Amino acid sequence: MTVAAAPPAPAAASNICEHPLAGIIAVMLGAFISSLNTRITTFGLADIRGGLGFGFDEGSWITTVFGAAQMVVTPAAAWMSTVLSTRRVLLWTGIIFTISSLLPPLTNDYDTLMVLQLIRGLAVGAFIPAALGFVLRSLRPSWWIWGIAAYSFRYVFSQNIAGAMEGWYSDNGHWEWIFWQNVVLTPVMVGLVAVAMPHRPVDRVLLGRTDWPGIVYAGLGFGLIYAGLDQGNRLDWLNSGVVCGLLLGGMILVAAFIAREARAEFPLIHLPVAIRSNVAGPAVLISLYGFGSFATGFVLPDYLTRIQGLRDLQIGDTLNWIALPQFVLVPLIALLIRRIDARLVLVVGFGAIAVGSAMDTGLTHDWAGVDFLPSQCVEAVGLAFAITGLVTYAIANIVPAQAAAIATIIQISRLFGGEIGTAVIQTFVRVREQTYSNLIGLHVASGSAETVGLATQLAGPFSNRAIGLGDPTLQGIGRLASLVQRESYVLAYIDAFWLIAWASLAGMLVILILRTPPPNPLTPPRIKP
Repeated sequence: MTVAAAPPAPAAASNICEHPLAGIIAVMLGAFISSLNTRITTFGLADIRGGLGFGFDEGSWITTVFGAAQMVVTPAAAWMSTVLSTRRVLLWTGIIFTISSLLPPLTNDYDTLMVLQLIRGLAVGAFIPAALGFVLRSLRPSWWIWGIAAYSFRYVFSQNIAGAMEGWYSDNGHWEWIFWQNVVLTPVMVGLVAVAMPHRPVDRVLLGRTDWPGIVYAGLGFGLIYAGLDQGNRLDWLNSGVVCGLLLGGMILVAAFIAREARAEFPLIHLPVAIRSNVAGPAVLISLYGFGSFATGFVLPDYLTRIQGLRDLQIGDTLNWIALPQFVLVPLIALLIRRIDARLVLVVGFGAIAVGSAMDTGLTHDWAGVDFLPSQCVEAVGLAFAITGLVTYAIANIVPAQAAAIATIIQISRLFGGEIGTAVIQTFVRVREQTYSNLIGLHVASGSAETVGLATQLAGPFSNRAIGLGDPTLQGIGRLASLVQRESYVLAYIDAFWLIAWASLAGMLVILILRTPPPNPLTPPRIKP
């Protein structure tokens, strides 16, 4: 019996991180800051609008500009961390992000805020692609799995801890800390980067080969599409000239990027490599994962807010059931994945997400936080298994020289998956609620004995008040209309949970096309007869 060929040699010794634990903590913290800011800004958007005095339409662009800026910088971030070194990129962007996060609560000028959000998005958008590149280029292979575990941990944890953090800020009247938390966290990351990450000279050969037109086409194209998706539900999609313009402009630029990469001497992303099943498959799965995570990322919080009237801090108590178990789950999965095929971990992860979503389809208007505990425990397992298996499998198919390309693909897929999930689920819930309101309303005929009797019954509390709120009968009819809307939303949320469950099952079908990855430091040696 003979052992399979040894894995590719790691990066040059001069590039190896001498303080791997500090480097991994820096990677995790940077990625955590990136994901947390996107999520907590969404949760706290109403507080930001109120604190700065902006309206609903103006406020909606606060998150759009921030997210689109991250997408714009993604194609350049991973490549520039290869050319300039991860250390330089994270130090510069970390300092810029810290300064630009200090200023938003201090300005009431809308244009200034948008510029700051653009700068913040461009800076923080470099954190994750640069971090993945560092794991592959500067950590010894024996530490790779722990770098991946750190990346996986921060994704699920930051997505679900943001509600509790924003709720605490809001309840204590400190909404400014939605921004100012970065002034505390980011310098810690910068300090760890300065200590842990190796000095490396600028690679002037690669700098001269930089595909600048490709970076511009891809960054602007993906950024415009992201902005169109983010504003689509609010502006009614193709009925809005703004949305059509953003999507069309983005698609033209992406098409120009693909055409450029097909004939460039030194392309940013080699298209033949990107379309291989073992590279394209994980990219599709990461997008489906982003879609599936919105069972807890949007549907559950929206239900608790709209139907139960809970505040962010109370919603955070429910989401903590997913966030806190990650401290135990992710390290255990990191140990497990060294001994079994990552594809088996993926099957368990996507299967658990589907089961957890299906468990929530028994939803009624009486469900409160504790009723979601069983499904959230299953979802916690699924989300941890799926993201750890995904990143592990994706990295298992590359060598350090391809780190920039794979980090770019992972980040683009992650951002688009989450944004497509947001756009689809929000629009789906809105349309299904309207449909169910119409269907239920057909059984609430004006003037019928049942409708009059129920309206009279609901009017009782209003007629008994010392100071009335208007015609008690009209108040009863209004209460009846709100009950119809409540039940319509509950049915819409049930459909959304089913949609997420089926999307997760579709992810399991994609896993079937994945081939066995080549041997590498993340997998045990295969024994050949």
